[in-house]
Amino acid sequence: MVTVKNLTNSPYDLQGRDGLIRLPAFGEAQGEFNDDYLQILEASMAVKVLDAPSKPDPLDHDGNGKKGGSTPADDSDELARLRSDYLEVVGKKPYHAWTAEELQAKIDAKLAE
Repeated sequence: MVTVKNLTNSPYDLQGRDGLIRLPAFGEAQGEFNDDYLQILEASMAVKVLDAPSKPDPLDHDGNGKKGGSTPADDSDELARLRSDYLEVVGKKPYHAWTAEELQAKIDAKLAE
């Protein structure tokens, strides 16, 4: 259910899924609307869509609500610790794409020398 608020002093008839919905002057109306029609209403300066269902951003490829590619791994704390250990043991920054397993292997190899 979507709520639409009229920002003008003129009433409107909105095209709902089940028929016309009367939007009183400076009033609010609730109803079900097609997605295309909601986009038109959102672009209008005469009304404000209050309870529109949120659409995912087209650049949100991982569903975390932010634009971008991937969410950080759950073991990000461990990865940060291993990167710090690598810097301490080897003396230079690790390659950013190495996994935790690769970092641990490289640290172990360096310590075995």
